[in-house]
Amino acid sequence: MEQMIKEYAKRLKLSWIPANYHTIHAETNEEFLLKLFEREVQHRDERRINLLLKQATLPKIPNKPYDWREIQLAPSITKDYILEGEFTKNQENLIFYGGVGTGKTFLSTVRP
Repeated sequence: MEQMIKEYAKRLKLSWIPANYHTIHAETNEEFLLKLFEREVQHRDERRINLLLKQATLPKIPNKPYDWREIQLAPSITKDYILEGEFTKNQENLIFYGGVGTGKTFLSTVRP
């Protein structure tokens, strides 16, 4: 049975399910399938994000905090608004501008 599950999962290109389906606990078949599919989708999303980040070839981020002392923000924008990614949740653009070496790329690549 396990071999058949692996074969079907391979044919359907389901990479998370064959190795982890036995870890899913549910009270009904529907709940089991829902959890199984949710985890597969979550796994695919994580892989896609990691692949895109790798392809982006972003610069290495040093292990030091960002220096906010010289940064001027619009009155409607706070440091937390930027760091928590609220602008993405609100489907807004955020544009960093300034001179060379001011940390625009550094700030753009920081992940909380």
